[in-house]
Amino acid sequence: MKARNKRIGVIAAAAAIGALVFGVASPGLADPAGGTFKPIVGVGSDTTQDVVGGLASVIPEIGSYNAGGGTIQVSDGGPTFNRPNGSTAGVQALSASVNDTGTRTWPASGGVSITGQIDFARSSSAPSGSFPGTQLTFIPFARDAVTFAVNAASDFPRDIPLGSSAQDSISPAPFTLRNIYRCTVTTYLDEDLNPVTIRPLIPQSGSGTRSFWIGALGLTEGTLGGCVTDLGNTVQEHSGAQVTGPGDIVPFSIAQYIAQGNYSTLPTTVAERRFQVELGRIGTVKPVIPSVGGGVELNGDFPVSRLVFNVVETARITEGDPKYDAQLAAAFVGTGSDVCQASSTIVQYGFGTIGALCGNTTTYKQGFRY
Repeated sequence: MKARNKRIGVIAAAAAIGALVFGVASPGLADPAGGTFKPIVGVGSDTTQDVVGGLASVIPEIGSYNAGGGTIQVSDGGPTFNRPNGSTAGVQALSASVNDTGTRTWPASGGVSITGQIDFARSSSAPSGSFPGTQLTFIPFARDAVTFAVNAASDFPRDIPLGSSAQDSISPAPFTLRNIYRCTVTTYLDEDLNPVTIRPLIPQSGSGTRSFWIGALGLTEGTLGGCVTDLGNTVQEHSGAQVTGPGDIVPFSIAQYIAQGNYSTLPTTVAERRFQVELGRIGTVKPVIPSVGGGVELNGDFPVSRLVFNVVETARITEGDPKYDAQLAAAFVGTGSDVCQASSTIVQYGFGTIGALCGNTTTYKQGFRY
């Protein structure tokens, strides 16, 4: 197809100047070096694993363990347990680590007690109202935005409105992201006017991006259409590995996309997992814009954005509490915290800074999560 060939040529040219780089995954994880243990241990979100790994490179006390499979040991002489994969798993593991009742466990640990092993959880989603309480504090440190990604060689439309529930009764259903994930829009026409079946992909259960994307579309797990699939819980967020067909579409963190494109210049190992995907616009708004000095950065005006958080036990950042941990508080609490002062690192990994909101500990709370 002429249009497809032209698009591939444009992508190749962009890759040549470093704006869009498609490639194979770089080896390794950004965990602390084998046999090295840090006093502040974090697990959880795939979305923020790279930026927090970058922060750990300039804040020596932090040891951040990437999401994914396999096992980890985070303390000298401590247990080996399954690696938490995603925001939900990270918060659940943190809750089990606190173990204030003496009976709380994290089933996904493989039956291993992880009491006292985790100090913070990375989360790309805000506190859940389904877990009322204030025992956990979600501390915002940056802003991300989420758009859709499609196969770069496809004719899949690159500019799609978000859509709203007010349009649900319109027939035929408007071509919107909401309707694609409701499965009321199931095809698009390629340049030869042939229908292409759409396969809406969604990240694995427990992914903060999964829950955020569903909420951004005004949907719930129960109102997702039957055509939406996580391929047996194997769609890892922010990876283009399974976006192989012309009808495939998946939510993708814009900050992750930028960080993966910058992988060769970052101070830590970042796996280039975009493969053949290209980001789309939502309502004509570009996901990235040129940055001063070259390259691209997150478009601060993108309509689908979110805060990202580091989650800690509230008692450990509360002065006067017997559990208060000055080192943990210094790392995360307030605009003068180590994390908030590392704004250049946050931007380097594709995220936006959030000014006075960084390090806020009064607004975002929930109870322990099981």
